[in-house]
Amino acid sequence: MVTLAGIVNGITFQNEDTGFTVVQLQTDLSSMPCTCVGIMPTVAPGESIQVQGEWESHKKFGKQLSVKSYQLVRPATIEAIMALLGSGLFTNIGPVRSKAIIDMFGLESLEILDNEPRRLMEVPGIGEKTFLKIKESWERQKHLRSLMLLLREYDVSVNMVMKIYKTYGEHAGKKISENPYCLVEDIWGVGFIKADRIAQKMGFAHDSYKRIRAGLVFVMQEASSEGHTFLPAAELIQKASQILEVVSEQVTFSLDHAVEIKLLIREDDCIYLPVYYYAETYIAQAVKNRLFSGNRSRFTEDYVGRWIAQFSSRNAWTGDALQIEGIRKAIVNPLFVLTGGPGTGKTTVLQVIVSFFLEHHCSVILAAPTGRAAQKMGSVAGIKAQTIHRLLEFRPGAGGYGFGRNEENPLEADVVILDEVSMIDVLLMRQFLSALRPQTALLLVGDNNQLPSVGAGNLLGDLLKSSSVLNVGLKTIFRQAAESRIITSAHEIITGKIPSFANTRQDNCFFITQNDPESCLETIVDLVARRLPGKYGFNPLSDIQVLSPMHKGILGTESLNAALQKQLNKSSKKIMRGQYNFCVGDKVMQVRNNYEMGVFNGDIGRIVNITEDSELQVDIEGNILNYESKELDELILAYCISIHKSQGCEFKAVVIPLSTQHFVMLQRNLLYTALTRAKQLCVFVGTPKALSIAVNNNGALMRNSSIKKRLEY
Repeated sequence: MVTLAGIVNGITFQNEDTGFTVVQLQTDLSSMPCTCVGIMPTVAPGESIQVQGEWESHKKFGKQLSVKSYQLVRPATIEAIMALLGSGLFTNIGPVRSKAIIDMFGLESLEILDNEPRRLMEVPGIGEKTFLKIKESWERQKHLRSLMLLLREYDVSVNMVMKIYKTYGEHAGKKISENPYCLVEDIWGVGFIKADRIAQKMGFAHDSYKRIRAGLVFVMQEASSEGHTFLPAAELIQKASQILEVVSEQVTFSLDHAVEIKLLIREDDCIYLPVYYYAETYIAQAVKNRLFSGNRSRFTEDYVGRWIAQFSSRNAWTGDALQIEGIRKAIVNPLFVLTGGPGTGKTTVLQVIVSFFLEHHCSVILAAPTGRAAQKMGSVAGIKAQTIHRLLEFRPGAGGYGFGRNEENPLEADVVILDEVSMIDVLLMRQFLSALRPQTALLLVGDNNQLPSVGAGNLLGDLLKSSSVLNVGLKTIFRQAAESRIITSAHEIITGKIPSFANTRQDNCFFITQNDPESCLETIVDLVARRLPGKYGFNPLSDIQVLSPMHKGILGTESLNAALQKQLNKSSKKIMRGQYNFCVGDKVMQVRNNYEMGVFNGDIGRIVNITEDSELQVDIEGNILNYESKELDELILAYCISIHKSQGCEFKAVVIPLSTQHFVMLQRNLLYTALTRAKQLCVFVGTPKALSIAVNNNGALMRNSSIKKRLEY
């Protein structure tokens, strides 16, 4: 058994689920770091550790130490102290300031921080304000270190420990020891499997009621991540029994108890998480109130019809019957749904509706789920549009997150128009409806052929299926749009017809056949980096977006991001986070709502700086946001993003890999959504077989949702 001690120079790879980590360890034995591999979930760059293991020779990576055990040690050399303080773990201490501290206190630096932290103000550049931030950060790290020691044997990663500490504070250890399954409900990124592994090691019984209850919640959470707002009780019991490996009678007993304490809700033998039950019941009641309240428009259909005729004459515009019907009904009804695909004149109809209301001195608010969708909506309608989150005035607070706009403080508008409704889940729609006055007219606009919302529910589908809600679906593709192969191909796909690609110079939609995934990847990188910028003048970062159906595999988002980053960004200024090297200049995407920072799932930006405190500064829609180390798991590289994440966005050029490797995700509405993200150019790269599979697969997953049913009674 070999024992090595040194400083973690860098982390090449870390799997947060398994704890498997590849560490570059700088020892006194060599000027070059050695590679250590093994289960080391709590190590972080800059830490001093001691490892025990055996040397082995990897056929690709060469000599490396296979680690059997490791332990953290207190830094005892100037180099080790410098590495720890400059690691980015401590607020307001980066490489420059860590050197200044060590120049002042030398080997006593850590003792000073522990016992006489006020002496830090003896260091040039550290005043009272900076000292207080450093002191708070150092104290937090001491608590974190204690928590890490507790959780180390349970293979919990450094980043997860930081999340746990942020949620529970100083009492984290006690809370987890009492019930590790609380992590499932309280900590984003901790699933039941991980919490169960901790609980089993702590000695919790296999048939513990806490375990079974947490398993039930986990199955419901998994169902919601697949879009369901409820599960039939029998299905929930069967799935939970299978995952927990306990008999169904025990699960049934625990389910009854969970319903009794209102952890879950049962209705008509369907089981809901409370948040989705109350969201759907609220939405259905709010829709019925709006439809049957008696609040009628002051404009009659006859009057609106005459106005449309005058508008058409003034603007030399001739709408088809469905467009005119859509305009008329949208204006005179308290709630109306307008749908249509690309090229059907939905934008024109929206412009006419907005023109009518403004001409008649009505106050109009426009909103959409994402910043890009709002920007597009505002540009075509001629008035400013906002994201739903900003419109509703998100307000983070100590007890959670709230909205400035609600029943007590509703939006002041005669008309609210909401675009890209297919993207909106039931939780957001519940909050949105609560912020509308009874007399405010509501127009919902969307494309029901696109993917449903990432969050749970089938809002647009349920509204369209309800006989209570008036709607018009635009179908005619107008002449100018019919000249675009992007638009005609999209309509062919949605009707189940495989598009033909002439690949002529005049086309704006191409298919490049590459039969093996490696060739596909090379072609995609070449298209983004060289061919499309060279021929069309597109900027590889701001104009071109690669969209993949999946995350894993050679043509998944992870592999394509690595290849595109290597080709497009040569910056040496970088920071390691899990599987990513984030570099200055990288294109990145936010992957969860962060209300404190005012940034939301799907927002795309660019890294503009890495500070001396190892913070990322990211430009998102003109706002510079600072990401500390613990927040970096909210970012992913975005040279390539998933098709799901692209909803609501438009890009000048889109490149889409299509491979039978993606078999499970090759679906008609997924392909349609990807293609309709392209404004000027779309290039498919892959096999005709994969295209055929996708077009012919109209079996999109049906979602369990209850809004339609609730609207009927």
